[in-house]
Amino acid sequence: MKIIRDLLLLIMFVGLLQTFMQRDMRSGATPDLPMKTLSGENSAKLLANKPAIIYFWGSWCGICAAIQGTISEVLHDYPGITVALRSGNNANVLSYMQKHKLNWQVINDNDGALAESFGVSAVPAVFILGADGEVSFITLGYVTEIGLRVRLWWLTSGYWVG
Repeated sequence: MKIIRDLLLLIMFVGLLQTFMQRDMRSGATPDLPMKTLSGENSAKLLANKPAIIYFWGSWCGICAAIQGTISEVLHDYPGITVALRSGNNANVLSYMQKHKLNWQVINDNDGALAESFGVSAVPAVFILGADGEVSFITLGYVTEIGLRVRLWWLTSGYWVG
């Protein structure tokens, strides 16, 4: 019984911590994104009229490295843009992505201005957008593939009324 109580307390603590850490993160309409990704794709077209992901990460972030496979799998099935936060110049970001075999549409946010406009103070951070382009879900820190897929499914299933 003590184990169950302790587990419930831990879950409550983590939930409260997540809520506190996400308090300044953007909800509703997203700020304007740069028009082009590093590969030259139009960022607005990539996210238009369907549930999508905006993923903030850093080449220096250990947790981001741990969930690269998760993000790649989800981006294989859903549209999205990734934002490299304070990870060096464009060549550094592209080199990192090539080294780690990451085939993502990426915007380089070397000065952190885009992250600041989204209220991102830590990475990894995932914004899940509805078909209307508004933020429906936010995750901060480690996230599982099933966790992202359930949120995206929820948006496409008609159950979400956010």
